[in-house]
Amino acid sequence: MGNKEKFIDSEANEWFRRNHQPPEQRQPDEDMILLSAWLQPFKNEIDNIIEIGCGDGRRLVQMTESLNANGYGVEPSVEAVDYIDNNLPTISAKVGFGDNIPFDKSFDLVHLGFFIYLVDRENFLRCVSEADRLVKPGGFLSITDFETPYPYSNDYSHRAGIYSHKHNNTDVFVASGLYSVVNKFHFSHKDFFFDKDINERISLTLLYKEMNIFRG
Repeated sequence: MGNKEKFIDSEANEWFRRNHQPPEQRQPDEDMILLSAWLQPFKNEIDNIIEIGCGDGRRLVQMTESLNANGYGVEPSVEAVDYIDNNLPTISAKVGFGDNIPFDKSFDLVHLGFFIYLVDRENFLRCVSEADRLVKPGGFLSITDFETPYPYSNDYSHRAGIYSHKHNNTDVFVASGLYSVVNKFHFSHKDFFFDKDINERISLTLLYKEMNIFRG
């Protein structure tokens, strides 16, 4: 049984229970503050945002409020989506996974919200394809995830038999010739700056989907 099956089985809801915080205990997420700052020059062009792996929706709400945009989310946890439906009326969320996203429209900003490291490697390129499908030409793609100088896997700390897969997720988009890197920032779980511990390294990357660069 792969990671996806284990998340369907119970881990998606367990993740939500571990990480959900009541509104009065929340602090704004620093990477979302930074991403919003990067996008302020394009604020008037961003009407619709989708976050894949949106958790309890708090990060998505933070972004939609900052950019004055409509918010959509995809999250494997049924409990998380129920929470969003009952408590966050400004965003629309659906249960789903990154390899088969249940939205047909295109978006001005697609954010991959710290889930790619948990994607089974046989589904990785499907997630890439789905993300690309959702980003309209002239739109933006952002990624928060582990980033390491070489690919490797290690054990997921919360459940035996689940593995974390870490590498540079930006490369595959740039290699397509369709995306350009706008900004990148490295930080860690512990602090909002670079970590010498390779296991803790995270990056936030903003990419732009080029338009009118190929004929036809």
